[in-house]
Amino acid sequence: MQLTGKIALVTGAGAGLGRAVALRYALEGAQVVAVSLMASELEEVRATAERQGLAITTAPCDVSDAAAVDAVARRVLDRFGRLDILVNNAAIIFVKPIEETSVEEWDRLLATNLRGPFLFCRAFVPAMKARRGGVIINVSSQSGVKGFIGEAAYCPSKFGLEGLTFTLALELAPWDIRVIATHPGIGMRTPMSMTTYDEEARKTWQDPAVIAPGFVYMAAEGNGALSGHRYNAYELAQRAEHGEDI
Repeated sequence: MQLTGKIALVTGAGAGLGRAVALRYALEGAQVVAVSLMASELEEVRATAERQGLAITTAPCDVSDAAAVDAVARRVLDRFGRLDILVNNAAIIFVKPIEETSVEEWDRLLATNLRGPFLFCRAFVPAMKARRGGVIINVSSQSGVKGFIGEAAYCPSKFGLEGLTFTLALELAPWDIRVIATHPGIGMRTPMSMTTYDEEARKTWQDPAVIAPGFVYMAAEGNGALSGHRYNAYELAQRAEHGEDI
């Protein structure tokens, strides 16, 4: 119960990694706000949490919509008075050559993958500053540090997210707000990977739940995840689960 009493918000929490992190945070004692564009997915998460006796509330939201994000932030702060943990996980991908990538696809992907985290950080940082604490975890990718064929939009979005992470780590340090980048570290079975993994890659993918303990480590007070660093979530999860020093 490393997150008892904490208030956490996870975007892209209707499925995949976001769902696994939201449920694990609740299992660790946090009050969790699960955000997703898909109301049907959120209903499944809510029902799962209810069966397990976990404290999860849901908030349908287009993370690229500034007014919608601000409305979610007001709802969270009005109800809980603060936010301790923000996980910017929502993302989409298109894999195609640049000449086949439409301007509309580029705009939509950057709006979700980079504008969304910017909007949620902007919405909650003032409350974190007021309390002089908090942690922001931005879910990046290997595509945030190297290029991949067919990812002319996705890679720039993740490179940008890494830049946002390290900039905010410096900017928010005086208020003891940690800002961390993380990448999954392994192949996962998610709605995104269902569209991008071939049959060979699918042989080794794992349930996102195995990565979730790494997110607990990054979020928990007293653990060693440092602001302005980039972490392999699967490696953290494996070491934490085996009681190893990190």
